[in-house]
Amino acid sequence: MMENNRTYSTFKKFICVILAAGMIISTSACNSNGSPQKGTDTGEGSKIEIEYWYGLGGTLGKEMDNIINDFNASQDRIIVKGVKQADYTETSKLLQAAIASNQPPAAVLMPPEYTNKFMKKKALQNLDGYIEQKKDFNKDDFIPVLLNYGSGSDGHIYALPAYATTHILYYRKDSFKKAGVDPNKALESWQSLAEASKKLSVKKNGETVSYGWDPMYESVHFIDIARAAGGQVLSNDQKTVTFDSPEWVESWEAMRKWINQDHVMKFNFGGEGWEFWYKTMDDVLQGRTAGYTGSTADISDLDFNIVDSHIQPGWKDKPAKPYIDAVMSSVLATAPEEEKAAAFEWISYLSGTQENSKFSINTGYLPVRSSCREDKQFKAYVDRVPAMGVALDQASIAIPLFVDVTGGKISQAIKDALDLVLIENVPAKEALTREKKIAQAALDEYWAAK
Repeated sequence: MMENNRTYSTFKKFICVILAAGMIISTSACNSNGSPQKGTDTGEGSKIEIEYWYGLGGTLGKEMDNIINDFNASQDRIIVKGVKQADYTETSKLLQAAIASNQPPAAVLMPPEYTNKFMKKKALQNLDGYIEQKKDFNKDDFIPVLLNYGSGSDGHIYALPAYATTHILYYRKDSFKKAGVDPNKALESWQSLAEASKKLSVKKNGETVSYGWDPMYESVHFIDIARAAGGQVLSNDQKTVTFDSPEWVESWEAMRKWINQDHVMKFNFGGEGWEFWYKTMDDVLQGRTAGYTGSTADISDLDFNIVDSHIQPGWKDKPAKPYIDAVMSSVLATAPEEEKAAAFEWISYLSGTQENSKFSINTGYLPVRSSCREDKQFKAYVDRVPAMGVALDQASIAIPLFVDVTGGKISQAIKDALDLVLIENVPAKEALTREKKIAQAALDEYWAAK
């Protein structure tokens, strides 16, 4: 966990209160459609300091710090002060409190679920006007599915994607070669991968010492599998939970058997934080598993002399339906007008081709603009690390992540069902039916309150 930098000076609080009070009696610098009005001026030679909140640690946190420093050095009008939290959940909680006390930051970084929550509360600034006035913004350059995460039901844009991720396959080249398994054929479907896992698994004295595959223990990954089989989380009208459908039952029951009965696949769970994730990576790098399903963010931690990559498999003869997720930058609606304009300059810089390419190269996360493929440094990076090219290929077929309108209750029910199936070895139909009732009650409550 990173150190929490959440202290503010008395002077800063005083200034925020004065600015907020001034907004009440002053003419707004933004129209209702988000367009900055003419005449907004912060004074000759003055600098605007804004806060950007983000719950990032490790490589991600360091790279965000680097780009903030680059932005501050690139011009003399705006100073971005990065304020770190432990994770996205803490950012969301602190932001809720900051809005309630009328002391919000100018900008914030959050995943779609939290972005959507604050968007519905009308806490985020409509960015359309700023986008229209920025001639070199090129909205069409964003990967469409990612920009959609920041779009409201009213069609306006309230957030910009900062970086993206999707789950791809990583496999040991020597394990596949030794077992005589062609990775391109084995990784076409989950059924062919299960068959290959029988050959890839190694047993000694009747005990499995090396497994064929590790499907990463994350519920979003198992949602991908169910979607590939033809399942959905909710009905088309979004009013009925459908994760107990035959497609879900079939796919999750198969995973349960491959892991708990056939013992050709395994998974890691438990531990602190991301411990289970790093154990999974270590299992592959150290030869205890022939391959695993992981994030593009793993690219920077893997040895590609040992492993190679592949897009996700489909289900039987149906194509893969991997999710693609984006982390979004937003501007707070109640921030002072000059801070909002400055915040938009910062988040558009962060999502620009050059900086976005740099962020991707240094972290392994996907860029959010199509033009990054033509960036000289990024092209050289993809040549060195073909896994990023695989991830970009998968991005072209990826679909949006399920966004839980109940504030996480449906997602928790799916996770609880997964625990029952994989950890407690409960048949998929029983587990999914049980948890569907809980999820449906939460969804009914959501619609009743509308």
